[in-house]
Amino acid sequence: MQLSKGFDYAIRSLVFLALSPKGRPAELKAISEAQGIPVSYLAKLMRSLVRSGIVASTLGRDGGYTLRRRPEAVSLLEVYEAIEGRLRLVECLEGDGRCSLVRDCTQASVWRKLKITVEGFLGETTLKALLPAPKGAGVQGKAKERMHARAGA
Repeated sequence: MQLSKGFDYAIRSLVFLALSPKGRPAELKAISEAQGIPVSYLAKLMRSLVRSGIVASTLGRDGGYTLRRRPEAVSLLEVYEAIEGRLRLVECLEGDGRCSLVRDCTQASVWRKLKITVEGFLGETTLKALLPAPKGAGVQGKAKERMHARAGA
């Protein structure tokens, strides 16, 4: 299982916004350069994040992008769904009748458990978990930071 580049870029961009000075919108070009994301691709991702209500867009000379909510209020599942749509691991779990073996399938219960686990993890993990620990957070903060350092990478 591999998460898409779009999801990775969206997470990196949201972390960038979360670390930006409060109330100051970030320009698309600044996000693009800081994160190494092509501007045209980033523009498409940001449109999806704006539509989903995760990001706000302001036009004009001092315009740009900001988070609409605090990092602890944005789950990775919400970001995933904004970029990719519903989480789909295998077609047979969609219940659309495409799989003729669904009644006798010995794998379906495993795929269901995996989907529930992945959705649970992404649903309970927020952008805040991906931010650097505040100075003076001690050993606990550093351990948590290391645990999530590769999330979305």
